[in-house]
Amino acid sequence: MTEPILEVRDLVKYFPLTQGVLFKKQVGAVKAVDGVSFDLMHGETLGIVGESGCGKSTLAKVLMNLETATSGSVRYKGEEISRLRGAALKAVRRNIQMVFQDPYTSLNPRMTVGDIIGEPFE
Repeated sequence: MTEPILEVRDLVKYFPLTQGVLFKKQVGAVKAVDGVSFDLMHGETLGIVGESGCGKSTLAKVLMNLETATSGSVRYKGEEISRLRGAALKAVRRNIQMVFQDPYTSLNPRMTVGDIIGEPFE
């Protein structure tokens, strides 16, 4: 059996709720992503859909290592991406792409679909 390109196991991302201005005290947490697991095989495409505020963007940011997971693991080609830095992380990000929620701010309407798709390869 072939190895997955992307392995996600028990991924959790909580944002702390704090109280106080000078002496901040954590009084709770917002559960943005809670226990997500999946494998993505070579040639597969993943789409994340759901209601507003359900954690789609947070999940994508944790997968790209733009946010730090509270717990769990994300492995790209067998490597834990949370441990990658510099050129190694940049290389992984070249191979994992996300389309932001508002396509009008992230896509150029003057470019053809072919130009947009081909842009990362230039």
